[in-house]
Amino acid sequence: MILSRLSQAIRHQNWFAVAIEFIVVVSGVVIGFAVTGWAEDRNERQRAAQYIERLAADMEENESRYLRSRAFRSDVRLFGLEALSYASGETEPADPWRVVLAYFNAGQAGGSQLVTATYNELIATGELRLLPQSGLRAQLSSYYSQQILTRITDELPDFRKSVRGIIPIVLQDYIWANCYETTNGRDQAFLECEAPDVMAAAMPGLAEQLITDDALTAELRYWVSTQFAALALYNARIALTRSMLLDLQAEQTSSP
Repeated sequence: MILSRLSQAIRHQNWFAVAIEFIVVVSGVVIGFAVTGWAEDRNERQRAAQYIERLAADMEENESRYLRSRAFRSDVRLFGLEALSYASGETEPADPWRVVLAYFNAGQAGGSQLVTATYNELIATGELRLLPQSGLRAQLSSYYSQQILTRITDELPDFRKSVRGIIPIVLQDYIWANCYETTNGRDQAFLECEAPDVMAAAMPGLAEQLITDDALTAELRYWVSTQFAALALYNARIALTRSMLLDLQAEQTSSP
């Protein structure tokens, strides 16, 4: 229709009409591009808001996992300190079963598995650019690249191997079944448990063997010290995760 009118105007040398039709065509193209651009911009803002919401949810889960792991590691250290107090003679072992339990539990390890799904998706799709602040993008990159805590929590100490080589398997099975639990294959916790009926007569000798093993004590001392470092790192990661969560929530509030 427009082309027909434009051709007719040119044939009649009606340059004013030609100019009008040209302006109409150009205006339509410009408006079309503007509408398309506005729609794409709105779509990107919506995707960015969804990503920020998902990242905030990931941070909440990370904080929860760090808190649970810190609590477990704190208990591991307490068992280790208890065992060291027996070895040093500072505490008189009134119950040999308690000695065995403390030594076994002091060798526990494991850490938190960071939730990275949303961030990995942002990187894989190239949509990290959608996040409105370059500072926030840099913070996320730094947050997800830190590996020092993982290196410590993934360590399996010599003490763990040594003490499990000393304690009879029937007692280890009892501890696993009655004195320890794990959920989701990730979260760990110690349970209150009674002394087993098996090996009651042999328990004092086993406790004495653990307490008087100098090499075992040295390995335990190293592992207890490592727990102090792990707990300090957990504290730092919990504070950082909380800070990241607050920044993401603030971004949610300020987003149009």
